Amino acid sequence: MKRIIFGRGKVSSIISQPSDTVFSRQECDISSIDHVKQILNDFRPDVVINCAAKTNLENCQKNKQSAYISNVLGVSNILQVCSDTNVKLVHISSGCLFDGNKKISKETDPGKPAVWYTWTKLWADQYIEQFGYPKYLILRPRQLISKTPHPTNMITKFYNMDYIPAIEEDNSVTCIEDFSDMIDHLLKLDCTGIFNCCNTGTITPLQIAEKIRDEIKPSLRVEKVSYKDLLKRLPNRRVNTVLSCDKLVKTGFTPRSASKALEWCVKNYEK
Repeated sequence: MKRIIFGRGKVSSIISQPSDTVFSRQECDISSIDHVKQILNDFRPDVVINCAAKTNLENCQKNKQSAYISNVLGVSNILQVCSDTNVKLVHISSGCLFDGNKKISKETDPGKPAVWYTWTKLWADQYIEQFGYPKYLILRPRQLISKTPHPTNMITKFYNMDYIPAIEEDNSVTCIEDFSDMIDHLLKLDCTGIFNCCNTGTITPLQIAEKIRDEIKPSLRVEKVSYKDLLKRLPNRRVNTVLSCDKLVKTGFTPRSASKALEWCVKNYEK
């Protein structure tokens, strides 16, 4: 199976295989449909995995047009070219579409975006669903963690802080190394549609912060705060989201638990 990947962020760097070809924004600007056409015509892949996106909440909120172009228009260009060339599209979406507050969200539940970033991710998902091309996978991870340092890896974010006001609210997490296995599994079965992709069970930001403090950064100060208090401190709303991964499990994939995934990531974290 010949795969190409758009985007050179933390997800693509971990899920990519030696046989994959990965394109940065400089190598292929997905906002240009001509660039996308050229890449697919030159490489003739069986699968396109789209990891390209603007994900910083504050940046997306301040630069709405730029976020829309990358997260919606770019996706529409990739989908159009995949449809024209009969190539399967795997689009990396986001579990942050749901503001659960203890409600377990399934793939069929309507999104509840809280900020501009999640609106753009929802619009892209809806566009793919309604376009009429059936060869697609929309994958929704949540709170990405990994043993590999990256500015947007939640473990790295916490590790680089001296003080963390953390909430004790249940959330889903996705270990990117496990996410890679999930993608390979779903492609092997030629699955289509939308799948939540997360580790089983839940974990709280407070537990994550305490784990980092106890295992790799003893100097980290962790304070338990209420969700209401945390929202007062942040310029944009953060959500609590618990995803159901029952649909993924029914395909025969058994994710490890969120607690075991966190323990593995922290134990093997490449400081």
